[in-house]
Amino acid sequence: MSVVIMSIDVLSMLHPMVKELVVKRGFRELTEPQLKAIPVILSGKNTLLIAPTGSGKTEAALLPVLSMYLNMPQDKPRGIYILYITPLRALNRDLLRRIEWWASGVGLTVAVRHGDTDKNERARQSRNPPQLLITTPETLQILFIGSRLREHISKVKWVIVDEVHELVEDKRGSQLSIGLQKLKALAGRFQVIGLSASVGSPSEVAKFLVGNDEECEVINLSFTRNYQFDVINPAVSLSNADINELKARYMIVNNINADELFHNDALARLLYVMNLIDDGGKSSIVFVNTRSMAELLTSRILMINPTYPVSIHHSSLSRVNRLNTEEMLRGGRLKAVVATSSLELGIDIGHVDQVIQYVSPHQVTRLVQRVGRSGHRLDKVPKGIIITEDINDTLEAIAIVNRARAGWLEPTKSPEKPYDVLFNQIVSLILMKPRWTVDEILNIVKGAYPYRNLTRDELIAVLRFMSEGLRPRLVYFIEEEGVVLKPRSPRSRIELREYFFNNLSMIPEEKQYLVTRVDTGEVVGVLDEAFMAEYGEPGIKFVFRGNVWILRSIKDDVIYVEPAKDPVGAIPSWIGEEIPVPFEIAQDVGRLKRIITDELRNGASEDALISRLTKELGVSRRTVKYIVSTIKEQLKYGFVPTDDSIIIEKVGELVVVHASFGTLVNRTLSRLLASYMTHALDLPVRVQQDPYAIILQLPSKVGPGIIIESLRALANLSMSEFIQYIKRIALETGLFKRKVVHVARRFNVIKSDKSVSDISLTNLIQALEGTPVYVEALREFITSDLDVDGAVRVLKSILDGTIKVSVIEGSEFSPMAREILSKASSRLEVIAPERLDKLIIESVKARLLNEPLTLACLECGNVYIGSVKDLIKDLKCPKCGSVKLTASKMEPDKVAAIIRRGSGDDYDRLVKASELLTKYGWRGLMAIASRISLRRAEEFLSSDGSEDFNEFIIKLYNAEKEEVKQRFFT
Repeated sequence: MSVVIMSIDVLSMLHPMVKELVVKRGFRELTEPQLKAIPVILSGKNTLLIAPTGSGKTEAALLPVLSMYLNMPQDKPRGIYILYITPLRALNRDLLRRIEWWASGVGLTVAVRHGDTDKNERARQSRNPPQLLITTPETLQILFIGSRLREHISKVKWVIVDEVHELVEDKRGSQLSIGLQKLKALAGRFQVIGLSASVGSPSEVAKFLVGNDEECEVINLSFTRNYQFDVINPAVSLSNADINELKARYMIVNNINADELFHNDALARLLYVMNLIDDGGKSSIVFVNTRSMAELLTSRILMINPTYPVSIHHSSLSRVNRLNTEEMLRGGRLKAVVATSSLELGIDIGHVDQVIQYVSPHQVTRLVQRVGRSGHRLDKVPKGIIITEDINDTLEAIAIVNRARAGWLEPTKSPEKPYDVLFNQIVSLILMKPRWTVDEILNIVKGAYPYRNLTRDELIAVLRFMSEGLRPRLVYFIEEEGVVLKPRSPRSRIELREYFFNNLSMIPEEKQYLVTRVDTGEVVGVLDEAFMAEYGEPGIKFVFRGNVWILRSIKDDVIYVEPAKDPVGAIPSWIGEEIPVPFEIAQDVGRLKRIITDELRNGASEDALISRLTKELGVSRRTVKYIVSTIKEQLKYGFVPTDDSIIIEKVGELVVVHASFGTLVNRTLSRLLASYMTHALDLPVRVQQDPYAIILQLPSKVGPGIIIESLRALANLSMSEFIQYIKRIALETGLFKRKVVHVARRFNVIKSDKSVSDISLTNLIQALEGTPVYVEALREFITSDLDVDGAVRVLKSILDGTIKVSVIEGSEFSPMAREILSKASSRLEVIAPERLDKLIIESVKARLLNEPLTLACLECGNVYIGSVKDLIKDLKCPKCGSVKLTASKMEPDKVAAIIRRGSGDDYDRLVKASELLTKYGWRGLMAIASRISLRRAEEFLSSDGSEDFNEFIIKLYNAEKEEVKQRFFT
């Protein structure tokens, strides 16, 4: 018999002052997470609370902690008693306001400590510590270094870790786990409370929070709400009449025919999304999987309708840009935000009516986290619609939706004893105290869950490298005495501190490369290090900014390219950003294909099959009709790829190996095949993959049967031979080289300002072989970029016949192969030059008009934010009417502080911006909103004689490109 816990019972457990605040706040009833968690937390137990977004998790943790604090003796010493750790590097202002309201209501002081905390505030916290400190995992590390702060945090009794799922699976979390053990060594036992909206392995996350020697109670309420999902492919779901109606409703393209700008399928998706936004209530979030797609989708919506109330949100945008977007959505000035995972977390953006996922989210956890942002109150049903683009994308979305309904989430797994984080934390320990024994370090580190299996020999190997493998050395390790000392030399001590403060973050810093045409010297754009590490070789073809390019050479941080006429074999420039599709999801896709294929082959009525699947799959009938008709069309070619088959199609030099095994298994198999065929068979092979296929380029005279032979040969390798192949593909893979660079930076082997192009990676890898740097880079590559175990299972299944392999060779590819090739070669669309010019003009115009700026009046000090298209209408202060305005991309609070101070370099820049606005009006505002510096803006504006708006935009865009060029060449 279950016991019903009433709000009144739980409220009676809280301190009277806290209970009074609950009433004052207007809480009529406590939410279920609060009812379940508060008694457990009040009992002193470590707690992991998993509950939907908007269910009051923060209060569920904070109210009992404040109550317990108030019950402590009044004469307790000064210090920080409550730590609130958030993974959000740019702190959520609403969260801060809420915490401050509750804390100040019971007499506690609150402060924030993160990377942007200014010097005066840091000094104030050292002199007069708050009782409650909000910080990030990175900034927590700093608190151990200064003697005053170390004394303050030695009083900690409670640690709340928010959005814990964001930390567990990466090295930020590994760093935090050791940090919490250091805190335990300093402060003694404290109570830990973890908060999350979705966790795949609750017990794993609980151990991550508390370490190996404590228990943690899990309260899992993540699936207490019924989610509403649908999956739609607009390109096949909309009739021509529907599309024409939507065109008439939404298209305002400044006298440009939108049909000239967009492909039909892309236009259908775009218009359908806009229609969903309008029909879906007051506010929507459109989630996408990459920053590039967020930029693309937002700019295209604004290109066809510049007045459409939509904005963009992702982690690479400026803080003022993100704040402005959040504020406008919360205030009802936006109907929608196009966002990446930056809006998955608990950022307060007010009530969201629906979530639209643009193309499959690839993972169940992503979908649940994102759709949970809608219906942000527990009395509302979260609503999510997935917009898909092809058959695999559609089936994948359906598989994810049905796993979400069943409560299945991807397992959560933390990195296994990462050596680079261990290196980083040993430096932190040495800065805390100049002498440690090996056993003392081992006891602290092994208390952290990711390091539960760390051996003494492994720790000693890292200490040896720090002491003997680096110059200057970062520690002095006397192995025979088992002692680790702070080095004495001034150079080593300076290096020690520089390393620590330059490597607080475990998030790899990505360098950028300027893409320049060989023939004209024109700047094409900028590529990230991720793409370059994976594919940055002369001769590679890639799609970038609407064109196909051939990479000709790389010099320093500049990539020289020339246009390519043939898109075959080209790869999309942002492929490295994609979220991997798990093996289980890809298998579900293959299984759905198999079920439908078997029904059609057995003569099932198509209409009856559609009706049954519509009910079973829980999505729209039109979506199921599209799936069935697509599979029926594929069957005309004699086969359909399924979960238990590998089908090899070859036409000319291109081979499509249909394989429903997910991103990491297919990546592993593709690299193994390429390595085997290159080295064992002496065949030139190019390879790429997606979750449902491996694409190879082979000499046309080579038959497809060679692939079956290669797969069988790989399956017959001994374990030692297989490991050698894995090591070989690591050395041949740009992804591994990138891992080496990142790990080497964390080990202080490479300075943070060095880029990949400055280093001979081959020589570096050879020099590091056998060191902890090499071991860690290889382990990270194997565990995060490959799925070796999954690949072995597939190869063994080929041998025992569980997975059947067949070959199709003909004059043309099947429909499903054509879709895969089209997606692989031109994900962001290859665009004709005449269309591309129009696209660029409209895209730049949309970006500039929607750029958010902070405006401030130099007369009355009024500070406000808005987009250029709104600000441009009236360049006067809305408060006092003065025209003495300035504009900036800095945050409003920072601008206000600079104006109050009235001096300094930042103030001079605000004055210069004011002069540009006064002299050039809207042109000045557009120039400040652009990507050129204030100095270049002044030069540009003084020389510009444009009378036409479009002509001005083109010139400003060219000035932006020149600015980027100067940044790389000076």
